[in-house]
Amino acid sequence: MDHLCYKCQTSIDETLPFCPHCGAPQIRVAIPEEDAPASPNVSPSSWPPPPPPYQPNAIQWKLAAKGALLSGLISAGLAGMPKLGLGCCLWMLGAGALAVWLYQQRIPGLVITPGMGMRIGALSGAIGFLATTIWWIFIFTKDSQELRTVFAEQMEKAIAQNPDPHAQEAGRQVMNYLNTPEGLATAFVLSIVVMAIVFVVFSSAGGALGASMFARRRSRR
Repeated sequence: MDHLCYKCQTSIDETLPFCPHCGAPQIRVAIPEEDAPASPNVSPSSWPPPPPPYQPNAIQWKLAAKGALLSGLISAGLAGMPKLGLGCCLWMLGAGALAVWLYQQRIPGLVITPGMGMRIGALSGAIGFLATTIWWIFIFTKDSQELRTVFAEQMEKAIAQNPDPHAQEAGRQVMNYLNTPEGLATAFVLSIVVMAIVFVVFSSAGGALGASMFARRRSRR
């Protein structure tokens, strides 16, 4: 199909981009059809998208972390005291329950399930473990020789109280190994692993117990 050049009005083939007579470019503008579907309009009220639905078992960790930090530091401080440290497991249980209580105070009306309390208590135990580990490392690097002496004296007393000669010999072999740098490092790492398990397990249990106890008190009201 031909069309007229807009400049020289010569009939030319519409497939040609330039007029062969005057060289004028043949620009075409496509006119949209009236029946074409219009692009969907996004109303201002639909943006931003609505928030996800509320999940009752979801923990707001920013709020829970504040109480867990406080309770974890308290349990670490009490467990590190000479006399109060004997009840370290009780302090860990109490720290888990305290973390749950502090979280519940920040969100009035919230019902904390035992599973939620266990996770909040585990966070408190992890914080208490980290604080205690940092303190142990500081003491160990500062007075390592004194710690070795105290540990050797305790081992000697335990070996002397055992009447079995084979057990005494095995105990001395263990003590000789622990007196080496490798043995002392191994004992220190094992102590940290055991301490981490104890902190997390007892604090998790305290959080679950605290959640159950607080839920019962609320149901009685």
